[in-house]
Amino acid sequence: MRIIIGVVFFWLAAMVGPGAFAAQDDPENTLYLDLTYGRVIIHMRPDLAPKHVARIKHLVRGGFYDGLAFHRVIEGFAAQTGDPKGKGSGGSGRTLEAEFTSTPQVRGVVSMGRAAKRNSADSQWFIVLGDNRKALDNKYTVWGEVISGMGFVDMIKKGDIKRDGALSDPDHVVRLQIAADVENASAEKVSTAALLKTTDAAETARNFSAAEFKCGALASGLGHAPQAALAQLWAHGYLAGRAQAANTLAFTTDMTESPVDTALLAACTAYPQAFLLAVASQELAKTPPALPAATAAFSPVGYTCKAYNAARSHADTGEADFVDLWGFAYIQGFKNVGQPDLEIPFEARAKILSAIAGACTKAPDLGFLDLMGQAGVKVKLK
Repeated sequence: MRIIIGVVFFWLAAMVGPGAFAAQDDPENTLYLDLTYGRVIIHMRPDLAPKHVARIKHLVRGGFYDGLAFHRVIEGFAAQTGDPKGKGSGGSGRTLEAEFTSTPQVRGVVSMGRAAKRNSADSQWFIVLGDNRKALDNKYTVWGEVISGMGFVDMIKKGDIKRDGALSDPDHVVRLQIAADVENASAEKVSTAALLKTTDAAETARNFSAAEFKCGALASGLGHAPQAALAQLWAHGYLAGRAQAANTLAFTTDMTESPVDTALLAACTAYPQAFLLAVASQELAKTPPALPAATAAFSPVGYTCKAYNAARSHADTGEADFVDLWGFAYIQGFKNVGQPDLEIPFEARAKILSAIAGACTKAPDLGFLDLMGQAGVKVKLK
């Protein structure tokens, strides 16, 4: 899929100023975009595009954008980033329905890139550099505006207009953070178990993807703490699946510190720009650590389908959401033993988990680990 803003657009000159808005007014909807040249502050607009803002926040808190290139930059038009491939043809793998508005797309406005289809926006976005409202208005989803640091945006290297703004040596996003997370980073460290009890942890678990979570978000200690805790839970399930497929699954008890968490942190510190799935399959799999009998969310050893069924039917399904994340990671790890390069797409998750839930309902006394062993064999992926 080729995300385009295109060179067919004309140029603009209107300017968005910082106005009366300040980051402290709404830190949850304020982004700090750090460039080589300085910090740019972006005010997100959930009033205009609530689904896009929610998705951007999720990706930001997983470190998705850190280190990505401004792969298409056209003088007087726009600076675009958000492609992990760095060429304009990639994304997170999850598209969004358009949230077009009549908001003027003037200098400083931040909008989503997309392909020709209306509902094809994924993770790529651009900052408008000039006035070209005729080409942009009502055609791209506006989700934010630069309120400070537009001069730094102007300094981003420009591409060749004959090559649609492509660059051979582009500038990069140094870091993209939510202001509220930066402010909370100095707070006292909370345990992983406590983080998973926070109000948004279960919802985050439902949307968590190891192919979107970049290791730097865990290694740095910044970002969204619940996502870092979920990354540890995912790694536990992934390694359990790999070990089961290799007939080496074993759990140990009486551990003061999880060797999985220790190994994951070491690998993520070494490769902060790598995504979690790559780190797990290439680094953790080299010398698999011993698996603790219990995770911060639940204990796989002794856990039954009856307990899972009860969690799914409860008004608060947090436990089931965590087990689902662990189980999906388990299937990924199980399959990677025989298919090392396989990446199970996020959209397949619901179907896989539905099959697991259905099997659990039919056999409530079955151990969850036994069920996952069976599922690992039966699930067929191409």
